[in-house]
Amino acid sequence: MRKSYSIFAVAMAAAIATPSFAAPRTAPAVPKPPVVTYGLIRDEYGVPLAADAKASARLVLDSAPEGRVYAQSAVEANVFLGMNYRLSLEIDSSGPVRSRAVTVGTQMRVQAIVEGVDEGLSPDPVWATPAAGTLQRRDYTLGEDLDGDGLPDAWELWMMELNPYAGEEGQPDNIAAFKPGGDCDRDGMSNLQEFLAGTDPFSETDLFSIVSFEKVPGTSLAAITFKTSVDRLYHVLVSETAGGNDWSPVATSASADGEFGYATYEGTGRDMTVYVDAALGSAFFKVACH
Repeated sequence: MRKSYSIFAVAMAAAIATPSFAAPRTAPAVPKPPVVTYGLIRDEYGVPLAADAKASARLVLDSAPEGRVYAQSAVEANVFLGMNYRLSLEIDSSGPVRSRAVTVGTQMRVQAIVEGVDEGLSPDPVWATPAAGTLQRRDYTLGEDLDGDGLPDAWELWMMELNPYAGEEGQPDNIAAFKPGGDCDRDGMSNLQEFLAGTDPFSETDLFSIVSFEKVPGTSLAAITFKTSVDRLYHVLVSETAGGNDWSPVATSASADGEFGYATYEGTGRDMTVYVDAALGSAFFKVACH
């Protein structure tokens, strides 16, 4: 104990004997806007993580390969307009060191932790940190996708087991042959679209489509009827052009005399009708499935 006190005393003496100078004043660094990553997490069968056993999953954003955690987010219990997670990453502003700030270009990795286990994500969840203020959408699926085609192996194997045309010419007989751009039932929807929509890739009558769009007499409303699948969610978008990328959410209602708002609807496996206000001039509507 005396030795440790002696060292402390010497250090203090040295500090007192050293001249001190006032540090020049510098303007505080202006905080940079964060990088916000958001999107939709699905299970290996295409079902959005929502009000089920995996809703308690959490996402961890860490540096790769060091594994230092910079942000965490619970998977939201309710999917809204095609999103169920959001991660905010603080960007270094060259000011005082902050434990959760990173520099642009840092390799980051998203992990999905379910009941303490890293479930693995596809596509590749590693990406370079973009510029401050970037909003980026990144959708992920749990489980393995060994051939990297966007279709989880578990779903491909399940579908091949259920394929009523197995063995026929042109039908997939292994994971590599089950192509995302293929159309096994020739209904106009690709295998990837069938996976996302929760429809049967081997049934030409099971597909996601708008059944009808009709004006409601005596009102400015229009009724949109579309096919739905169980375990999928839907919302309506509007645009001034049919082929543009400027689609945005539009207020809807489940009934002609109901309250309108930005809503997400749960699929039932049957046709569903929702209402929009068509008094928007020249407008185009579409239904998004997630």
